[in-house]
Amino acid sequence: MLKIVLMMLMIMPSVSLADESRSVNFAAFQIADENFEFEAIVEGKFSDFIAEMKGSQILALVHSAGAVDGDIITMQTSVLRDNDGALGDFGVDCQLNFKSEKEGEDTSYLLGGVCRIIQVGGGKDLRTVLIIPHTYIPDTAQGFEGWFMLDEDEATGIAFYANVSLEH
Repeated sequence: MLKIVLMMLMIMPSVSLADESRSVNFAAFQIADENFEFEAIVEGKFSDFIAEMKGSQILALVHSAGAVDGDIITMQTSVLRDNDGALGDFGVDCQLNFKSEKEGEDTSYLLGGVCRIIQVGGGKDLRTVLIIPHTYIPDTAQGFEGWFMLDEDEATGIAFYANVSLEH
């Protein structure tokens, strides 16, 4: 993990303190109802987003206030337990690069990186690395409130969503 973070730090653009900071919201959900399907874009504020995700369960939610161009945003959650004398683990570990694509009044951003999904124990031994390509996300200040799917791992039923908004 440290190697990836260091590599991302080397290739990311230098941070511009002149840019306004943003709130970056990043969430992971897992399908709980086999008939549920994730949507690419979910319109609305946070409460609308959560209401639309019925049929899935939230695994993690990160609110990163004060994000600026070039920041690395991380999310990690894990459940460790004893599985008949062996260590079981279920969790996600993500590092995302936040890049500004601001041009004039167009405040758009790119978010992409790496998420590791681990499901070990209870008869499972799954370790997945999901490379999330940089995804274009408009700022809510442009008039559209919504959440954008960054990627989905169909084998585990886990999807990652993001939203970017002006600091309040």
